Amino acid sequence: MWYSFSRNYQEEEAMVESQVTKIKIELSMYGVVEVLKWCIDKNNGRIPGVDTTVFKQMQAAVKEKPEKGDYFTYDQFWKTKRVFEFTKEEVEKVDECLYDIPNFEGKQNPAVRHIFWAAQTE
Repeated sequence: MWYSFSRNYQEEEAMVESQVTKIKIELSMYGVVEVLKWCIDKNNGRIPGVDTTVFKQMQAAVKEKPEKGDYFTYDQFWKTKRVFEFTKEEVEKVDECLYDIPNFEGKQNPAVRHIFWAAQTE
């Protein structure tokens, strides 16, 4: 009986996750790197919850950078735009990272932050 209860709970949890609305946000690779810089590289564990699927997708996208090439090849890569699907919580988490962590360090807030403001109002 206990097993069936936990199994039903897992199925319900999976159904809830599938019903979560996703917010599509288009980012250039410059924007992706900026988000990863503040949310992962400089985070140092200050803001939890930056290990979700969308962050892993962004990291994988950056790893697609050409190993060799001329200026034009790199320029084309960095200007490439990708669409990522964020949950509302992930959008809030990115906005928090892009605001809090630069302020912890006395730095200016990244310009890419405005994209996540607009996504929160939708």
